[in-house]
Amino acid sequence: MKRTMLLALAGVLTVTACATAARLTLQDRFRAIGIPAATADCMVDELEQRLSAEDVQDLARYTVGLARANTTAAAIRSLMAIDNPRAVTAIGASGITCVTGLRL
Repeated sequence: MKRTMLLALAGVLTVTACATAARLTLQDRFRAIGIPAATADCMVDELEQRLSAEDVQDLARYTVGLARANTTAAAIRSLMAIDNPRAVTAIGASGITCVTGLRL
């Protein structure tokens, strides 16, 4: 019984750590491509509401190459080209929501 509880706790901590790492990665990458800090934070909050934890982690892994883009526009184009339609839709909607205040 004790071992089962420890394994369950370890699983919860692992998921929480992965989610936190993905969140911090996205915030850092969004800021690195020129998105203002408040907007980047808002977008990550929105993405976490719109996507599954797995999709957020996939998106965080995908953003590794964004810092290599020459301009913010090029980085955003690259971000919108991710091979995950849910993520592309969520990125667009999150950006619009955080910039305009209109919830899509």
